[in-house]
Amino acid sequence: MRHSLSQLFALVATLTGISNAHVVMESPVPYGADHIDTNPLLADGSDFPCKQRDNVYKLIKQNVMPIGQPQTLSFKGQATHGGGSCQISLTTDKQPTKNSEWKVIKSIEGGCPSTNPGNVGTDPFGYGADKFQFAIPSSIPPGDYTLAWTWFNKIGNREMYMNCAPVTVTGSSNRHKRGAHGQRHSHDASIQKRATALASLPDMFVANIGNGCSTAESGTTLAIPQQNLGTSVQHIGSDTLTPPTQPPQAPPAPPPPVPNGVQPGYCTTPGKSVCAPDGNGIGTCDEQGRVVFAPAPVGTRCDLALGVLVVAG
Repeated sequence: MRHSLSQLFALVATLTGISNAHVVMESPVPYGADHIDTNPLLADGSDFPCKQRDNVYKLIKQNVMPIGQPQTLSFKGQATHGGGSCQISLTTDKQPTKNSEWKVIKSIEGGCPSTNPGNVGTDPFGYGADKFQFAIPSSIPPGDYTLAWTWFNKIGNREMYMNCAPVTVTGSSNRHKRGAHGQRHSHDASIQKRATALASLPDMFVANIGNGCSTAESGTTLAIPQQNLGTSVQHIGSDTLTPPTQPPQAPPAPPPPVPNGVQPGYCTTPGKSVCAPDGNGIGTCDEQGRVVFAPAPVGTRCDLALGVLVVAG
């Protein structure tokens, strides 16, 4: 079959678009929704957070979310990469930076953004990904926040996806109403109060962007670390969850300089008395896992089993 040159160019463009297409958050409406792409964050983390770009925080719609009321998380795009694990997080910063603190309000392990074992289709602007429900916790004071959806895909390169949306959290509809000349948010708490409320929530999990942590090999579904999971957790599907790979632990820092005749060492239980290996010294383990052994007094030795001084026998 013969094709014209223009047809071949069109075919290449279509295939290229498909190969580069993933999914993007559609609801809540993200910042810059009119010019956001579906690609993951860069591997070096240079566009973290929120896919930094020109006009990254262009306001398309302010998403209003009353506390406790169901909200919908939905997507556009069909390259769902076999699903994976997702989180929904908040920060008090309206234009987040690398120093912003993100706090998790919901975690989804498995089946996000789709339970389909592969991609749901090939249309980069199509639909077919699943929809999810979440709610703003009652502990969050009303006010303006930035919401983030993050995704760690099951199949493909080890990547992190992130879209951000402007959110106004309100109380109940009756409490929120004001007269025409009233303030916009009658119960809008101070930034400090909102930050304090968020502080009790876990930090957002971050990986695959040059921060020394990565998800396991393609085909595995991320087990979000316990310290990042939170209390609102949805488990979807029957995949075995796999924890992320952590960087090798750096060796402990050397102990500080000590006087002549005093031995330095390492330990594992802060606050515990530790004997020098030869029994001729004793010290207390510090918070950095280090101990300085002071010489045992004349006529005593340190009992290695008990960690206490005894009369030398």
